[in-house]
Amino acid sequence: MLNRGVVLVNVSFTQPNKRLAGKTIFISGGTSGIGKNMAKTFLEEGATVIVSGRNEENLKELNAAYPEIHTIKWDIADIHSASDNIAELDKKYGPIDVFVNNAGVYDAASWDSITEASFDKCADINQKALFFMCQAEGKYMVNHHIKGKIINITSIAGIKSGFDPYSVSKWGATCITKGLAKELVHHGIVVNGIAPGNVVTNIHDGVKGKDVKDNAFMPSHLTKRYTLVEEISSLATFLVSDSSNNIIGQIISVDGGWTLQ
Repeated sequence: MLNRGVVLVNVSFTQPNKRLAGKTIFISGGTSGIGKNMAKTFLEEGATVIVSGRNEENLKELNAAYPEIHTIKWDIADIHSASDNIAELDKKYGPIDVFVNNAGVYDAASWDSITEASFDKCADINQKALFFMCQAEGKYMVNHHIKGKIINITSIAGIKSGFDPYSVSKWGATCITKGLAKELVHHGIVVNGIAPGNVVTNIHDGVKGKDVKDNAFMPSHLTKRYTLVEEISSLATFLVSDSSNNIIGQIISVDGGWTLQ
């Protein structure tokens, strides 16, 4: 029996109040979906925003829509470029106060059809690249005496169990986030993670192209609706602001209660 329904969403978001004024924030994978909305929100909150992406056309489109956002073409899978790229950004824009590691990939193959290539793709981006990005970011902050923030956009797949490469990689992302938090807290650097449930983005076929203006129904969530990118951005804004300085190593789910089931 199909689980069907209609859910209308009316979510109010407060007007920007410059909570991030004076902060320089870097977002990986920021040309679409969650990353793009975070970039827009952080900009409205007064931050200097730098976004990376692999696709030059997407970066140009972001620049056209938001000329104040700075961009850099950067494939984070190239782990050897992390330190050099961070140094380049520091030289160009000054000290970076916050890193938001948002870049990621998804694979929806069933457990019995997963290939080595699909496993490696998820592991290389969601886990290996994240690890070395975090390492480079942490070393940069420690060496420059920056008491900043690192936020990893993980997934509830890193909390729930699953026999698939995406879940395995996101469990790794959860471990990386919590482990890094313990290493860096003594340097005054705060690390946390956000674990979205089903968000209306283009990352995977399950929600690609969805329009929730007329129906936000999502049966997997206890709220029976999708999470909006604006809701992720609102939490991210709080976490990168000075209002959350004593929240350390937490993975905060935004999933309509999915992880309670």
